[in-house]
Amino acid sequence: MDGSEWFTDVQQALIEWQVTMSTHDYIGYLSTVSAYLVLPLPERQRAFSRILRVLPDRVEMTADITLHPARRRHPGHHLDHEAPHL
Repeated sequence: MDGSEWFTDVQQALIEWQVTMSTHDYIGYLSTVSAYLVLPLPERQRAFSRILRVLPDRVEMTADITLHPARRRHPGHHLDHEAPHL
């Protein structure tokens, strides 16, 4: 976004977030990940079963969020390298 002609005053903010969940909740989370969703159902179920066997009862996960607040450039704003529209 920083180099975009559509935005100005681009900033970055990091929200650090640690999540602890049950192994079954973690499998629920994995069931939303596209890498697992593309697997045929029997293969996906086998993968989740194997994961359940090796994980502890509680899973800790880092779920940091990076935000990029910015202002939309005014429609009449012209970049230095652009010629004004006549």
